[in-house]
Amino acid sequence: MKETSEHIIKLFLKFGKLKHIKDLYENGTVFLNSIQHFRKLEDNGLRGDIYEGISSLLNLPFGEFEIKNLNYKGKYVSTQIRESYKEVVGNIYSLYAVSSKGFPNPLEFKIDNRNSEFGSHCLMIKNPPLFFNRIEQELKNSKLKFRHGFVKYYDASKTNGEITLFQKQLEYEYQKEFRFYIERESIEPLILNIGSLKDIAEIYESNELIKGLELIVK
Repeated sequence: MKETSEHIIKLFLKFGKLKHIKDLYENGTVFLNSIQHFRKLEDNGLRGDIYEGISSLLNLPFGEFEIKNLNYKGKYVSTQIRESYKEVVGNIYSLYAVSSKGFPNPLEFKIDNRNSEFGSHCLMIKNPPLFFNRIEQELKNSKLKFRHGFVKYYDASKTNGEITLFQKQLEYEYQKEFRFYIERESIEPLILNIGSLKDIAEIYESNELIKGLELIVK
C-alpha cells in the first residue's frame, strides 16, 4: 500500500500491447515518451492531447461590443485562449492508480472499459512502494530531476488560470492517472531499466482484469 499525501494507492495498473507489458514485467523496461509526443499524437483522444503542456487557459464568454464613433454594435462568440511554449521539454510516465483518490468509496469501484483501448494486456503492480523505490532510485542514479503525483482533472470549458503538468481535461478522468514527470531539456523518449518485476507484478488480459477486479472492504 503506497501513501501519497492523504491518499492511499492499493495497486498500479499499466495497460498496453503484450510485447511492451512483457518487457516491463520481465526486464523492468520503463519507456517514458516526451510531452511533445503526446501533444502531437493523433489517436482519437486516447493518449494524444493538444492541451498537454499548456501553461494557462482563458475562457472568454459570449458578449457584445460597441464602436460609438461608427455607430456600430456587434457581437462576439465565446473564445478559448490557450497559452503554451512552442515545445514543452521533459518526459512523462503514466499509470492507472487504484487509490482512495480515484475511488473514495470502494463499493463504487469499477474500471472503465475504455482503458482496454490502450492495449490487449495489463500489468498489475501489487507492491506500489517497491515499484516507486525502483523507479526513483534509477532516476537518482541517472541524476535526473523528477516529480510525481495524481493527475487532477478540470473542465476545459470553464477553467481560467494556470494549468500544470499534473492537470488534464475532465474527459480523461476515467484513466485515473498517476504521473511521473522527468525534467529534461529534451523532446526525445527516455528509457529506464529497473529490473524484473516478477516479484511484485502479474500480467492479465485487459478485458478480463477490467471485468474481474474487485475491491473488498474489510
